[in-house]
Amino acid sequence: MAVLGTLAVAVASSVAAVQQTGDGEARADSAATDATEAPTGGQADQGDSGPPGTSLSVHLLTVGPGDALWELFGHNALLIRDSLAGYEAAFSYGIFDFESPGFAWRFVRGDMRYMVAATSLERTLEGARAANRTVWAQELHLEPARKAELLRLLVTASRPENRVYRYHYYLNNCSTKLRDALDAVLDGQLRAATEGADPRATWRDHTRRLAAPSLVGYVGLHLLVGPRGDEPTNGWEEMWVPTKLRDAVAQLTVVGNDGTRAPLAEASEAWVESTRPAELESPPSFNALFPLFGALAGAFYVLLAYWAVGGSRAGRFALGAAGFAWGLCCLAVSVLLVAMHFTGHDFLYWNQNILLFSPVGLPLAILLPLAVRRMETGPWMRLWCVSPVGLAAVALGLWAIPGVGQSNAEWIAFALPVHLAVWWVANRVMGLRSQFD
Repeated sequence: MAVLGTLAVAVASSVAAVQQTGDGEARADSAATDATEAPTGGQADQGDSGPPGTSLSVHLLTVGPGDALWELFGHNALLIRDSLAGYEAAFSYGIFDFESPGFAWRFVRGDMRYMVAATSLERTLEGARAANRTVWAQELHLEPARKAELLRLLVTASRPENRVYRYHYYLNNCSTKLRDALDAVLDGQLRAATEGADPRATWRDHTRRLAAPSLVGYVGLHLLVGPRGDEPTNGWEEMWVPTKLRDAVAQLTVVGNDGTRAPLAEASEAWVESTRPAELESPPSFNALFPLFGALAGAFYVLLAYWAVGGSRAGRFALGAAGFAWGLCCLAVSVLLVAMHFTGHDFLYWNQNILLFSPVGLPLAILLPLAVRRMETGPWMRLWCVSPVGLAAVALGLWAIPGVGQSNAEWIAFALPVHLAVWWVANRVMGLRSQFD
């Protein structure tokens, strides 16, 4: 029952984790500064010597993971300073407010509306220190005109009429928005240098490794992400992860307007240090734990059956309750996976885990307690109990076909032993009815 409880909590909580993936800032409007007051061309606009943007400096700030589900993936911002005007602002995308009108319903529909805002550096660093999150800074060596254009883009985006945008946890988050802004002022050089790279880790790989510190986040996201999450990402796509943007910027050499080549960024330096361990380089392996918990859950169900067969009313009640809980859990997951197709959560579509947690859970949740009460099963009951085993076998067969199956071997290893136990008990109980006559 503890295993089922953990799974149920994970499924419920992971819906929140899915929509927050890739961002780390939940903040009300009061945290924002008025970016519209920025000197969009640098102090030179007011008549000082030098081309526009000469007095500007740009730093890419990368914030490490925090404790909350939406902080697990990190965050980043672009800090722009004007040394002559005394202006300083950290521009962040991925800002959301739980209390904004319609937030919950938009989240359910996969139509999340997040914001871009300019905040003070002091507030950004103080928030990171309070949450024990590392902040790395890289100064970007952009030409003055490119700095001025970057500031103009960010100020325009943060104006009240423009600041709200449609968020996507992989394709349009806090990191990809800054990636796109930098690529725009670099005339496409960032994309050109990374988009043609060899395929790397999948969307799921990055999600699993970053969600690993949270049991709920890891289990829930791994369960809900569908086959699209198993597509490999190139260097451009994987910059949905803030630290990947940091690393790509550090490695990029750009061509200036005068034709010279130079590194884009200085080496990163920690402006805030934390005591958290470093990000995992690869997803953790739970290949032994998932089948272990599945085997334990199945064995627990079988033990309850023996207890019930021994004549214990408490045993019969516990066996019926366990069967009901498992059937209800399968039904709840299947309903959630089907419902995702009517939302904008496209990375959750066509999830093959529905073969492991199928709508067959509804009749099982009803019939298993009735069968336990009578201590007998008929042909239809046995058919209902064997069908989840057959569906799990189909999932296993699909997984074994390269390019067809989903990366769900862990879930197959968990669910199959439980389905086998339910099937075995349904057949075993029918032959032991005489002990209750």
